[in-house]
Amino acid sequence: MATTPDNIVRKLLDVGLSQELVDASMPDWWLPQDQESPSARALASLLLARRLSIDPETLLDDGVPVGFLHTEPTKFKHMRLADGPRRDALIAFAHGVSRILLSMAEDEAGRTVPADPLTLRKALLDPDHPFVSFGDVLAACWSLGVPVLQLRLFPARTKGVTAIAVRLRQRHAILVARETGFEAQYMFHVAHELGHIALGHLDDAGAIFDADPDDPDNRADELIDDEEEQAADSYAQALLTGSANFNVVRLDLTRNDAKLGTASELAERAIGTGLGLGVDPGHIVMCFGHSTKEWGLANAAAKLLPRQPDKPGTLVNKVLWEQLSRSAQDDQAVAFLKAVAPV
Repeated sequence: MATTPDNIVRKLLDVGLSQELVDASMPDWWLPQDQESPSARALASLLLARRLSIDPETLLDDGVPVGFLHTEPTKFKHMRLADGPRRDALIAFAHGVSRILLSMAEDEAGRTVPADPLTLRKALLDPDHPFVSFGDVLAACWSLGVPVLQLRLFPARTKGVTAIAVRLRQRHAILVARETGFEAQYMFHVAHELGHIALGHLDDAGAIFDADPDDPDNRADELIDDEEEQAADSYAQALLTGSANFNVVRLDLTRNDAKLGTASELAERAIGTGLGLGVDPGHIVMCFGHSTKEWGLANAAAKLLPRQPDKPGTLVNKVLWEQLSRSAQDDQAVAFLKAVAPV
């Protein structure tokens, strides 16, 4: 059968994969003329099947549309994405990354994420940890056999995807798609995905895609909320604060008719309140922003709180590679994952 140069690459781009992701997914030895070799094309197709959950046989025939290997239902939260190749490519990518990630991580399939967030919170708190922090949530995920990864490559620009929880048989992974400069904001996203896993929301699905309703890429008339989203939010709040109904309206800030106070006042109150309640001050500030919609003040206050020099996503991937370095690795798997999730 006659082929054209880079035909496999063209087929991948046509289903909505970005050029950057296609370049990272193709074998490092691949050249356009390799398409004329049935054996080279077969090897490349098998590798792409693992990395992107693509049916390899559909890459061997130029006249056949690209097919995907995932078969279980997928849930999209706070967003709509029409059926079609781009949606399929997004789902397949999440499954492919998770399959490789879980194959490289230590098998903790026998561990169960507690359905009661207060049980997990109690296990994380001690005199050295007066509140549940970003690092505590991350450590809890890994200890429960749920690896967390910050995606640096994505199939294509997709409206507002924040994080993805994936189930492969009895194991789970969390892929964070959105980067944020604030640990508390990032921490809540991960805790929310952990809530989906703990509460069995993936028992009838292969993946849950969550989008932030406050993301400017999402329109109000596109948002889909349901009981699972509310339950995952409540799980995250209870884990981080001890109360599923935790809320911050104001922190007794100096107030006049025009404004709620200064960023330094908010940061100072958040630290004092956080120590008294056993709640991360950053989370208090983010809750303040969410309830009052005074995001300018909240973000300014968050910048005054103690922070790590690295962004949260960088810290997530540093932990990722520290964890994965403990076991023998497949060089091909390492190369792909390092392209998708570098530090």
